Amino acid sequence: MNDLSSHYSDSEWVDQVNKLLVEIARISVSDQPKLPENIAERALPLAKTAKSIQEKADSLIIPSDSLEWVEKVRQLLLDLARASLADIPRLPVSIGQRSLVLAKTAQNIKDKVAQKKS
Repeated sequence: MNDLSSHYSDSEWVDQVNKLLVEIARISVSDQPKLPENIAERALPLAKTAKSIQEKADSLIIPSDSLEWVEKVRQLLLDLARASLADIPRLPVSIGQRSLVLAKTAQNIKDKVAQKKS
């Protein structure tokens, strides 16, 4: 994978993660919080990409000082997948707050990328 396609895929990953985290945060504060039906199918590929981002550790989009954030996102995604595959699927406790904090960082990364492009 060349640098340009890696750059694009990392940027796209941050965007997808941000959207999913915001969705989870919204769901967690609803009157009847419940996991989306397809969350495992959405979360597992994003978690796999997070692992590859950590392994290459030279992303043009995600600075090396944000690799801890990538790990936290990966763990949250795995928690969501595990919860959805449980006998009784339900949102893990405090997942909404965790999602919101991680989504803010994702938005900051997206904003920095947008500034570099302009």
